[in-house]
Amino acid sequence: MSNSWDEMKRAKEDLFFEKQNLEALKKIQEARENQPRKSPITGEPMEQVAFHGVIIDRCKTSGGIWLDAGELEKIMASANQETKESKGDWLSGLFGTLSSKK
Repeated sequence: MSNSWDEMKRAKEDLFFEKQNLEALKKIQEARENQPRKSPITGEPMEQVAFHGVIIDRCKTSGGIWLDAGELEKIMASANQETKESKGDWLSGLFGTLSSKK
């Protein structure tokens, strides 16, 4: 009897701590979403720029750009479709648009 009681108690503790961990992770995620990302080069807040329907981060000072996972693939897919229609060079368009400092 004592063994099943201990197992039940341990299971309840595990559920409690799992819930606590999920809530803490949610708070961390919300805090990250509400703060602008900082440039790894300058440490200043980066601006968000839309390119081919994808929001990317750009350092205002250095002009460096950072892409999240999957963003490059989305840009390439969109640009390749546009390139087929206009015979343009999407890569030079990407760097031309993003390298202009504002």
